[in-house]
Amino acid sequence: MKISIQNSSIVKQTYGNQKSASSLSSDKKRETGGTQNVDNVNLSSGTKDLQKIQQTMEKEPAGRSERIAALKEQIENGKYTVDADKVAEKMTGFYLDKIA
Repeated sequence: MKISIQNSSIVKQTYGNQKSASSLSSDKKRETGGTQNVDNVNLSSGTKDLQKIQQTMEKEPAGRSERIAALKEQIENGKYTVDADKVAEKMTGFYLDKIA
């Protein structure tokens, strides 16, 4: 674009606006003491509930390590037996809950 006296006012307005916008941002920085904005994260109530559940699951229930040790010992000694009826009942209940 050729700059002439006739369109020089347009150029001044355009570049003048850019300069004033940048000076406004520097003025804002001075007003806030040069600090930068900090991002905030707001979690939904569902997410907060999931975090509570996760924290609860991470805690080991009382007596669990003793029960695991006893089961390991039974398996190593060949004395552990699986109750097929209990397994089938749990599997059926699990899948019925998924369907319903």
